[in-house]
Amino acid sequence: MSFRVNTGLRLALEDEAKRLGVNMNTLVCKIFNQYANWERYADRMKLLPISKDILREMFQPFHKEMIEATARRLGESSAKEQVLFLFHQLNLGTVVRFIELWGEHFEATEHTSDGKRHYFTMRHDINLNFSVFAKEYLSALLRGALAKNVLFESLSPNSVTFSFEP
Repeated sequence: MSFRVNTGLRLALEDEAKRLGVNMNTLVCKIFNQYANWERYADRMKLLPISKDILREMFQPFHKEMIEATARRLGESSAKEQVLFLFHQLNLGTVVRFIELWGEHFEATEHTSDGKRHYFTMRHDINLNFSVFAKEYLSALLRGALAKNVLFESLSPNSVTFSFEP
């Protein structure tokens, strides 16, 4: 497969590949993968890019109870609407895919399954209040969409680790 790009774009890609220490094919595959697995969905949902510094400042002053109530409300409504918008169905597979997509814009997200449970770790590096938000948001989504109870193994200022049965 080949593509034609203008000289300015080619030079920018070559510079970035050199900076990252990878070849052009690796960089282009990474760009395509990023687009296919996140950006096309983010664009369709009209998500806005926001820095972690802004999120840290926004979440810091709120009390835990307010964060929990807001997250539950959004998890029960907005999250379910986004799953339906993206995948046209509300089932285990689409909810798991949504959680994977949601987590992809953090530092690192890992999802594994042993057939008995789905395990997620999301390292967001924002603050504890954001972890509280994530916990309630995801719990509300899984309870409301799939009647699943979520077990949170860890809740820290930098990450959340949770699991649920399929």
